[in-house]
Amino acid sequence: MNPYEVLDIDETASEDEIKNKFKSMLEEYSQNQDQNTRQKVLVISAAYERIINGNLYKEIRNLIDNKKFVEAEAKLNLINNANSAEWNYLQGFISVQKGWFDSGLNYLKKSVELEPNNNEYLDSLNKLQSRVIDYMKKYSNKDVKPNSNNMNACGGNDSGGNGGMC
Repeated sequence: MNPYEVLDIDETASEDEIKNKFKSMLEEYSQNQDQNTRQKVLVISAAYERIINGNLYKEIRNLIDNKKFVEAEAKLNLINNANSAEWNYLQGFISVQKGWFDSGLNYLKKSVELEPNNNEYLDSLNKLQSRVIDYMKKYSNKDVKPNSNNMNACGGNDSGGNGGMC
């Protein structure tokens, strides 16, 4: 999706021109509330958000490419737009890098819901789901038996060891 084409503006348009065009399109579509109109408003909003936050998203992707995940997450939190497919995609990627696969999977699912035709988002979601399934298969076949070191946070026997917290 080229956000400039969606908003029917030139790529050299100023921020004020972009905002004005976005507002006028929203006003135009707010007269009709059918399902097609709601979908069109979502597309227009996504295009507007991508243009306005585009440079910051590029910077965040660059930080991720350079494995600077803490900095990338801090910049992403400045935007904090859970209704943005790109925001959810990047948040999902960062979550996975932190080892938070469940959270990452949810963010990637949301990015695909918001932009179902985005192949990058869809491919990443499919790869992560495949990894999770492989992980589950691998560990569901293991015969893990309880022992004194995996049933008690303190280790040792189940009596609590020295009578205190640990």
